[in-house]
Amino acid sequence: MSRKSGRLKRIISRLFKERQIYHRSDGVVHFISMSTKTQIALAVVVGSFLLWVAYASVNVVFKEQIIVAKERDARIMETNFSKQLHKQQQAYDDVSSLNVIMQQQFDATMAELSARHQTLKDMVERKASMDQSLDALAHDLSKAGAPNGAKPNNGNRIMIDVEPGEPTPRQSRLSVLRKQAVDEMARKRADIPAGSPAAAALQKMEASATDLYVRQMLLLGELEERATRRLRDLKLILASTGLSLHDLLPPAKIANTVLAEGGPFIEASNLSDPDSAFFEHANRAGLIVDELSAVEDVILHIPLSSPLTVNRRFTSGFGVRRDPFTGRMANHFGLDFAAAWASPVTATAAGVVIFTGQRTGYGNVVEISHGNGFVTRYAHLHRITVRRGQKVNIEDKVGELGSTGRSTGPHVHYEIIYKGKPRNPRRFIEAGRYVFES
Repeated sequence: MSRKSGRLKRIISRLFKERQIYHRSDGVVHFISMSTKTQIALAVVVGSFLLWVAYASVNVVFKEQIIVAKERDARIMETNFSKQLHKQQQAYDDVSSLNVIMQQQFDATMAELSARHQTLKDMVERKASMDQSLDALAHDLSKAGAPNGAKPNNGNRIMIDVEPGEPTPRQSRLSVLRKQAVDEMARKRADIPAGSPAAAALQKMEASATDLYVRQMLLLGELEERATRRLRDLKLILASTGLSLHDLLPPAKIANTVLAEGGPFIEASNLSDPDSAFFEHANRAGLIVDELSAVEDVILHIPLSSPLTVNRRFTSGFGVRRDPFTGRMANHFGLDFAAAWASPVTATAAGVVIFTGQRTGYGNVVEISHGNGFVTRYAHLHRITVRRGQKVNIEDKVGELGSTGRSTGPHVHYEIIYKGKPRNPRRFIEAGRYVFES
């Protein structure tokens, strides 16, 4: 170790020998003596300075490269971020466009479904209201029974089987309606790109819309079928009374033939596609329901019941008969029903009482106007229980059975007068019983 130390000292002594620096100024010579330690210290200072300069230079160069590299990396990251952002924006725009398309498709579908639903709802409610009125009439008529007082065994149902079977089975008609609906929805179906993210959702929505449309078509077809069947039954009622439907229906009130318009109410949104199967059937069903409403209004004001709902006996018919007092042949313009004294005599249809009092040969009489030219007369009453101008409904009590006037015993004489001419009440009672209680 001492040997190495001695060698180092010898190297340092050779390198840093004591030196003298001479300087002459104005003829005077000066010198500076620099010892070994001073030279070493100076060398250390100079070396340190050079090392610092070198380090600083290298550091500056490397920092610039690092800054350039970082800037390059930052630009690359910014470029990649911009690309990703653009892709995300494009994806968002695509999704937004699909959402708009789906929303438009959904809104259009819902608008159509809602419009058709409203049309069906209006028709069903009208039909249900008419059915309720007719069912109430059927219930009232069932209590009256046959002209002789017999009660039906089959209950109440509006059904009549006097026409041949349907040429087209119901199942076949439903199949046709179903096919019409499916084909129509297929023609309206929008083109959906196979690779579209919304393809599955749109297809599912269209399938559901098609299913709902089919159900609406079948419901409309069933409504049309029931209304047609009910209309046929009501026309048979009128035909069985011997009166013409044309005469019974009120004439159309037209003030200006140039402006005359009409037709069933169909939701306005359906008018955008008047060629649709739904519109075709809705229009046809609407016309049938309108006609049914008019015929029902006539039926509700026709006297189809019996003036007695208690047990009674049919004693004299309509037409020519032998007079019970003179024994000679004479016209009898009503039906006679015998029953217990003071049995309730009831109105045979809704109307307004237009006469109460006595008439020659009839005794105590009540007369009721039912509209459309119909008037009913109830004679030989023991007591009258209504007043003139009073409104009555079917089965409302108007008096009590008696034997006033030209009578041989307690009974009620019942007449139906249509536009001033007597009609056979038996046909009206039988019509009500046959159709509503068969």
